[in-house]
Amino acid sequence: MNIALVSQEYPPETAKGGIGTQTYLKAHGLTRLGHSVLVISRSTDSERLEYRDGKVDVVRLPATPMAVHTEAADWLSHSHAVAVELANQSVSRGLDLVDFPEWGAEGYLHLLNQTDWNRTANVVHLHGPLVMLSHTLGWPESDSLFYRIGSHMEQICLQLADGIFSSSHCSADWCARCYGLAREGIPRLHSGIDTVHFSPRNVPKAAQRTIVFAGKIVRNKGVELLFDAACRLRSEFPDLRLRMLGGGEQETIERLQNRASRRGTEELLQLPGYIDHAALPTELSQAHLFAAPSQYEGGPGFVYLEAMACGLPVIACRGSGAAETITEGETGLLVAPNDVESLTTALRRLLVDRQVRESIGKQARRFVLQQADTKRCIEKIADFYHQVIATVRSKRKQQ
Repeated sequence: MNIALVSQEYPPETAKGGIGTQTYLKAHGLTRLGHSVLVISRSTDSERLEYRDGKVDVVRLPATPMAVHTEAADWLSHSHAVAVELANQSVSRGLDLVDFPEWGAEGYLHLLNQTDWNRTANVVHLHGPLVMLSHTLGWPESDSLFYRIGSHMEQICLQLADGIFSSSHCSADWCARCYGLAREGIPRLHSGIDTVHFSPRNVPKAAQRTIVFAGKIVRNKGVELLFDAACRLRSEFPDLRLRMLGGGEQETIERLQNRASRRGTEELLQLPGYIDHAALPTELSQAHLFAAPSQYEGGPGFVYLEAMACGLPVIACRGSGAAETITEGETGLLVAPNDVESLTTALRRLLVDRQVRESIGKQARRFVLQQADTKRCIEKIADFYHQVIATVRSKRKQQ
């Protein structure tokens, strides 16, 4: 297959989260299977870039020449740039399929411009739809102009796509319910994780009992709740450490630091900042457990899978996509969202019992190897692509 993966996020320049990680794994996994892959991403400046990332061709599109002041205008203008690039690449490369994330509605103009004679197969990969974020986290506000335009663009992309797949049942349910899609037609597929890179390292555990968090240090990730729960456990475990890896909102980071200072718990909280991808497995392996009580996750939550692959028991919240990754008591523990008592109890259970930690950690690693290894996951995505292409070509012959 000749495939184009469209994603504003692609490492290293524009890697911000799970979409960038999945795009990278899809791109390189598909080339290992013998497919030709082009990634259309975004430049960080006004220059257009073309280069090879291993066997993957990468094009980075420059920012629009006009001054863009709103998110809605940015979505629209970038969608135009993507449509122009895809039109040119379709002529030069003969694309079989284009894969878009739902975020940013990057396929909006391209999909509106598809006709019977110029059609490629087009799929949308759901990660965390705008409609879900608005209704669960309150951003963007549902009466805002950005939400009205963004959700419209998102819905049109999904309705015009030849196929939709989702990283989680949670995101698929939201889109089916709010956009009138056939839920049974949206399989759960994602890139998985690199279980060779994310594996238990032969390093000693930290001298102090250590809870590790990895991700954006922002309020909706539950970082303040996690800090409060750790403070409650300090008298029971005087050597306890809470190590939060990653960057985030400066306001949230400063608020955590100030609360630690007021409580006299500066030694409890560790904020080393961003940790390089290469060093992350070692950081995880040195900790005793992983906790990320996010208020809501589209799922599956790759930080949980990465920690599980490193043999750690994990704690997440019930009621969203992250819970799809965890079997209660077997591969991790689930707690009620925004409930410090529930979180404290779960942390205590794992901190007090080494055998429970090790047993759950081993089962977590086994689960990831069986269900979320990137090689198996990419093969399933490739099979889905083949099915969509075959369906599009069959319809074309019938016309």
